[in-house]
Amino acid sequence: MEALIESARSRGSPLVVGLDPMPGRLPASLLARGEAEVELVGRFCLGVLESVSEEVAAVKLQAACYERLGPEGMSLYHRLIEAAADLGLPVIADVKRGDIGEVAAAYAEAHLEVYGASCVTVNPYMGEDAVVPFLEKVRELGRGGGVFVLVATSNPSASGVQSSTTPPLFEVSARLVKRLGVEQGGYPDAGAVVGATRPEVGKRVRELLPGHLFLVPGYGAQGGGVREVVPLLNERGAGVLVNSSRGVLYAYERGAEPDWRRASRAAARLAKEALLSGGVGVG
Repeated sequence: MEALIESARSRGSPLVVGLDPMPGRLPASLLARGEAEVELVGRFCLGVLESVSEEVAAVKLQAACYERLGPEGMSLYHRLIEAAADLGLPVIADVKRGDIGEVAAAYAEAHLEVYGASCVTVNPYMGEDAVVPFLEKVRELGRGGGVFVLVATSNPSASGVQSSTTPPLFEVSARLVKRLGVEQGGYPDAGAVVGATRPEVGKRVRELLPGHLFLVPGYGAQGGGVREVVPLLNERGAGVLVNSSRGVLYAYERGAEPDWRRASRAAARLAKEALLSGGVGVG
């Protein structure tokens, strides 16, 4: 996780922006160009990336948004990772892969080595066999990346599975993260995805993982705010990277700033400042 932490400290920001584009929500000024969908999505994502680059610690790419655009979409996915690197920003590949053995190793090679992401998200449902190949690739590459394991996600129905067993499945996943991670630059290279929409669960996960880095979705459009992030902080008041996707990508829809690039920049800055003023530390 070293690359993420260094970026967060250098930019003074605990914010991650998700470049998760939905073609139906592209600005009218872009749609008027009459270009192919993948080209319009590319212009939009690159514009947002450049606009928010000084306000964020990293960007997150939801792979499904690019896969649905076909081979050209995955080419764009690669270009965005390269563009982020040129701006000094690590990329979290939000792929949520959950297979094992050679298949998991193939996914790890694809997203961490071929496409060049710094980190990936992984589903641990099949146990440590679904996580270890990704960690092995991170360690082999030696770029300060990491693996974020789904522990307590932000979607409304998550508790029906993650909290329904004894012990709760989120606790089992948290203990898996603790067992597999190796310290790297102050944090283990296995981190946890912990949503901001379930702060009581997040507080318990922090008790189980006091020294790990959390990737925190659910902030903003899904209803989580600074108050919900605070229980996830470590003893130093840090240890989280908070993701906002729709709240930044589509900030222009709120009408205060019609230029979509400036609107995204302003929304990212506002989110960063709200987190910092609310006591969310960096690093």
